Amino acid sequence: MRRVSWFSCGAASAVATKKALEKYGPENFVIASCVVENEHPDNERFLQDCEKWYGLPILRLRSTKYKDCWEVWEQTKYLVGPMGARCTTEMKKLVRQRFQKLSDIQIFGFTTEEAHRADRFREQNPEVNLDTPLIELKLTKKDCFIELQKAGIELPAMYKLGYKNNNCVGCVKGGAKYWSSIRRDFPDVFKRMSELERKLGVKILKVKNKRIFLDELPANYRSNQVEPDMECGLWCKGDGDEQT
Repeated sequence: MRRVSWFSCGAASAVATKKALEKYGPENFVIASCVVENEHPDNERFLQDCEKWYGLPILRLRSTKYKDCWEVWEQTKYLVGPMGARCTTEMKKLVRQRFQKLSDIQIFGFTTEEAHRADRFREQNPEVNLDTPLIELKLTKKDCFIELQKAGIELPAMYKLGYKNNNCVGCVKGGAKYWSSIRRDFPDVFKRMSELERKLGVKILKVKNKRIFLDELPANYRSNQVEPDMECGLWCKGDGDEQT
């Protein structure tokens, strides 16, 4: 029986993998990552640092249909909706389903404050034998940052820039506050997504209960709201509308 730990370059999945490896040992233990080219290039450095920490290689899996999220969005003409983001489905969920076996124990990085998400994942994916070591050990996301610090592993660049999650650069599930930060830090990505929105006639943001295009987002937009929870693992929980 394989133990498959899904590594997403996020702090939680990194520590969940380490804890599961300590629990099960290296025999029949597989670490797999769904590689998405839209992620920050520093993620490869983080992945390699974690490989050294684990003493095991991380298997890099990719979509056989799409090169990156831009291809998904442009070819399907779909960004995000109530059922989630098409990019997550194509670049992560379907890749996982193609790799998994019914006999696998699958390890996911749900933290203790995400127990409800783990329960929902079990309900929606009854074929998956899910193991959640962080919940079992009552570890929070902050605890995961501390674990990485203790291990001498530098956090991925997106965390260091102040982003709540280490998602792709320009996540369609992000809200107005998130995209305001993307405009500041990655103006080329903001411009490309703005142009794609106009081309498709799609508005991914909601401000003051009104849908707006990205290029209508006021300059230097700031919000008192917390950045929406839009962790992009092998599940997708819907869009990340931010209402102010």
